[in-house]
Amino acid sequence: MKSLRQGDVLKRTPELLDVLREVHPHYADDKYTYFQVLTQSCDLVRRNDAQCKSRYISLAAVRSIDVVVQRAIEKYEKKTIFQNQLYCSEQHKAALKDVINKLLNNNDSNHFFLRATPESGLMLDSCTLLHLSISIQASLHYDTCLAAKIVELKENFRAKLGWLVGNLYSRVGTEDYVPSAIADKPAYDAFVNEMIDRYVAWVPQSDFASFLSNAKDANSLTEITERVNQQREKKRDSGLEQLLGAITNKINVSADDKIALRNILAAHPVVMKGLSK
Repeated sequence: MKSLRQGDVLKRTPELLDVLREVHPHYADDKYTYFQVLTQSCDLVRRNDAQCKSRYISLAAVRSIDVVVQRAIEKYEKKTIFQNQLYCSEQHKAALKDVINKLLNNNDSNHFFLRATPESGLMLDSCTLLHLSISIQASLHYDTCLAAKIVELKENFRAKLGWLVGNLYSRVGTEDYVPSAIADKPAYDAFVNEMIDRYVAWVPQSDFASFLSNAKDANSLTEITERVNQQREKKRDSGLEQLLGAITNKINVSADDKIALRNILAAHPVVMKGLSK
C-alpha cells in the first residue's frame, strides 16, 4: 500500500486520531468507526518521493449500517416500543426494503456501503456518511493516512464513489453490489430480508392500531397478541353480521338458508380479508 487512493478505508490509529483531535475534534468521537478517502486518486499519487498534487486529503466519517437504517426507521409514523423491542406496521416494510436495497447497491447519494471484511480489519457492514467530510493537509498527514489504510476498493466501486462524491452517480454504469459480494440473487434476497427483520418486529397493517392500543397496559407480548386476535375476530364477526343483514334485507331467506349463507361468506377468503381491514 504505497499510495493512497480514492475509496481507501482508514482505521482509527492513534496517530490519525491525534491529527483529528487537533484539527477536527468532533471526528475523533468513537461513533465514527473508520474513515474513507474521498479525494480523487489522480490527485493523491506521489511520484519520485514528491508531494501529491492535492494540497488536502478529504476524509469522510464511517458508521455501522445499523445507524443509517435505524435513522430511516425513526421517520416512520406507525411504530411503537414495547419492552425494549421496536414494533412497526407492515405498511412501512416496502419502504425499508427500498432503503436497504439502495444502500447495498450504492444508489443512495448520501451514503456509500462498505461490506464487512474482518480479515482486513473492517469488522462491521458500514456506510460512509458522504456529507460528513473533513480536509487535512496532505503535506503533513499523508503518511499518517497511508499507515492507517486497511481496505482498497475495486476499480468499479471506486468509480461509483467518485460519481457519488461529484453528484453524478446516476451516470455510472457499475455493477450492483450482488455480483461482487454475494454469489446469487437468492442469497442476496436472504441477506436483505435478514436486515429487514433485524431492526423491527413487524405487525400486520390491519392489526397495528389494536396492537398500539393494547401495548399501553399489557404485561407481555402474549397478552397483546391474544387481545389483538380477539378484537380481530370480534371485528370480523360484526362485519359479517352487517354484510349478512344487508343481503337478507334485500331477499327473503329461511333461517336455515341464512345460516348456510353465513357459513359460505365466512369461508370465503376474499370476504374475510375485506372484513379484516
